[in-house]
Amino acid sequence: MTRQHLPNRRPSMTVRAVWKSEMAEHPFHVTAGFEPETGAIREVFYADGQRTGSNLRDTVQDACILISLLLQHGATLEEIGRNLSVVRLFGEVHPATIVGVIVAKLKEMEE
Repeated sequence: MTRQHLPNRRPSMTVRAVWKSEMAEHPFHVTAGFEPETGAIREVFYADGQRTGSNLRDTVQDACILISLLLQHGATLEEIGRNLSVVRLFGEVHPATIVGVIVAKLKEMEE
């Protein structure tokens, strides 16, 4: 499928997300961009929360780019999320990676 290009101006919303690991919680913010006609999320950008130059910040930025490309090529958040890894931490199931955290947060926003 070809990439769906978005208009230059579109609605967006910034939200806080937290990736939980065995060692710590890592908060960050992402901004979701919506398709104006349907209100569907079509892109996501890193907004803030990690130190400049850190590996974690770079990972969040790269994850946002990959998720955005998948969405713009027709994948749904449900499809993306169902194929990602999860871990059990403190008796609860959590996304294993930052990619899963971002997808889960975007799915919450769509509901």
